[in-house]
Amino acid sequence: MLQAQSSTARNWSYPDVPVEAPIKKKVRRKVTRVNHKRKLFIKAALALFTYALLLVALCIQSATLGYEIERLEQDVQGMTTANQRLEYQIAEKSSLAHVEQAAISQLGMYKPDATTSIAMAAPVEPVSVAANTYADVNGTSISQNLLNNLYASLSRLAANI
Repeated sequence: MLQAQSSTARNWSYPDVPVEAPIKKKVRRKVTRVNHKRKLFIKAALALFTYALLLVALCIQSATLGYEIERLEQDVQGMTTANQRLEYQIAEKSSLAHVEQAAISQLGMYKPDATTSIAMAAPVEPVSVAANTYADVNGTSISQNLLNNLYASLSRLAANI
């Protein structure tokens, strides 16, 4: 057998095998068109909705504060009424008629009449007269010393003239 002619043991090249060419697919890119007016309209609507929510929140807060002001005014009016009631009670308790009635009933006092008189002996204390604080060492008063000095000065002046 002759194998020398058709030996492919060391032949690394293969006979022409039909190679399929890679298939190129055409990729279609999807292009989306942006509608800028619609985006602007949506943003404006969202901003308007947020503004409306803010206005509603402020109106609710204003109404709540109004109710609280009314409640506080009623509290002030109630306290003013209580204060006037207390002032009336103070005036009633400090009136002369009430004081007289309390003195008669609680303290046992009574009004003096012309026939009733009470005399009390007062202890007699001797009256001491204060010493003259304007006296000088010699026993003359300060005013007398001033007059003497003035007279002496005038006589010296008269003598020099």
